[in-house]
Amino acid sequence: MTALPRGPWGVALTLAYTLNTYVAYGALTIEPQGTWDESTLTAIEFTSALLITLGTLTFLLTLFPVRRHTLSRWWLTPAVLFLTVGAARWAYIVQTYPRGGGS
Repeated sequence: MTALPRGPWGVALTLAYTLNTYVAYGALTIEPQGTWDESTLTAIEFTSALLITLGTLTFLLTLFPVRRHTLSRWWLTPAVLFLTVGAARWAYIVQTYPRGGGS
């Protein structure tokens, strides 16, 4: 009986992690052309924030079956990794390309 609930949770979390992977790929591969490229910098910040949000939601979604011992604890690892990648990318962009005073 324990193998029966694993299927739906495994499928749902695999789809959620696939979406997170797609957003992470976008956040990490987009490169601004310079400090003046505000639209690209805004897009990177948005995708980083989206990755943090999706990582948090996926972590909370994963927590339910892990606490019920339906899935093993390693299922939490990708969610924490996506949270870390999103926060690191956002911090890197903010530190590397500071906003100017405007002109």
